[in-house]
Amino acid sequence: MATSDFPRHFEGSLDEFKQRQLLFALTRQLAEAQFLRGDRQRTERLWQEAAAENMDPERIIALLYGVEDLGDTAAMDELDRPFRDQQRQAALRARSPLSRLSHFTQRYPAAPHRQRTAARAMASAGRSH
Repeated sequence: MATSDFPRHFEGSLDEFKQRQLLFALTRQLAEAQFLRGDRQRTERLWQEAAAENMDPERIIALLYGVEDLGDTAAMDELDRPFRDQQRQAALRARSPLSRLSHFTQRYPAAPHRQRTAARAMASAGRSH
């Protein structure tokens, strides 16, 4: 029978859990490469991987320097909780009716051909005076 690290009382989706596990694994690898081995190339590759996964560098740095034992998943989870809560709140705000309404009421810059036409009209108006 296969066992899983997925906790019985995890708040969030399986995707969020997997993303968090990836974050923790990458943080542990960064700590090893950067602090234990001093491997600059591997450290740079791991930071590039974090960027490719759209991971917040401040979140990773907080874990690197805020948890004494990176093997302690509970401590990492506790330190990471404010970041997750902040992400959830931002997602809720992005889905709110006011947020969707603001998308339709934003002013967008004029199309390039309209800008050229307006510039020509202003230039010709300036010559006529």
